Amino acid sequence: GGGGDAGLAEALLCLAARMPALLDVGSDFCRPLMQLLDWYLLHDAAGLLCGRLLAARAGMLSALLEEAVRSSCADRRGTIAVAGAMHSLLVLAPAHAPLLERPLALVAQAVLQGPCEGQGEGYSELSLATFGGVAGRALLVAPSTFEAALSSAASALGLAQPLPAFCFAWLAVCDGMLLSSQRRLAALALAALLPLEPKALGCLEEVLSLCVSALADEEQPPPSPARSPPPEPVRAAFPHALEPFDSLAAMPLRPALQRSLGVAQEAHGAAFGAAIARVDPALLEQVRAAFGTV
Repeated sequence: GGGGDAGLAEALLCLAARMPALLDVGSDFCRPLMQLLDWYLLHDAAGLLCGRLLAARAGMLSALLEEAVRSSCADRRGTIAVAGAMHSLLVLAPAHAPLLERPLALVAQAVLQGPCEGQGEGYSELSLATFGGVAGRALLVAPSTFEAALSSAASALGLAQPLPAFCFAWLAVCDGMLLSSQRRLAALALAALLPLEPKALGCLEEVLSLCVSALADEEQPPPSPARSPPPEPVRAAFPHALEPFDSLAAMPLRPALQRSLGVAQEAHGAAFGAAIARVDPALLEQVRAAFGTV
């Protein structure tokens, strides 16, 4: 009954309030804690928690995610779980995206700094590719939050033009995008970034190549990468539960990319034409086959 549901919601919210203490115990708890947060966010969006998780605990969740980003630095699986929780929030409750500003600033800063493999403690290429996807989703569903986070990251690093730097840095770790869904999101986000800054046209060729690859993925999905471990049963169930809420996954890819490229062409005029003229002819032929004239 309603009373039982209310009692369960209250008990779950009390447990949620203890999440930061669990992370304080040690970074080993980061991954299971983020996976637990995924389900909390889903049940909050579905009505079980009556929308009270985010409404009442935004500050706590922001601090929790910020600390989780920091503590997952040396743990690839922890990093992916943190990124997953941030994706979940952006999918399930984009109106609450501002609470991600500080954690997203750390994510953007990590991407801008690049991989540290073989250089001691730091994020791997795979982790940074995953972080790039979180920032890309924020750009598409909560642009003001993305802009504020990128600005904070740029201030911390002393960067004057963070937008093109972010494009190049994310593209530099594209080999870490193991899943077609990651390449799809990256294509949507990077194409949407092109109109925002003329200097972003410096990576036009790489963005076009990614767009062509993402479209090819949709037409003929590749087999699961050998490097990707089989999903755990509980974790495997979550993406299916999240799917009905994900507006970007349902968005037709080709028209969305065509729109972004058209907006970039209008925004930059002759500069866009000059950038297209520098694209490898073989790639340009593939782009025209995929999109028509560009």
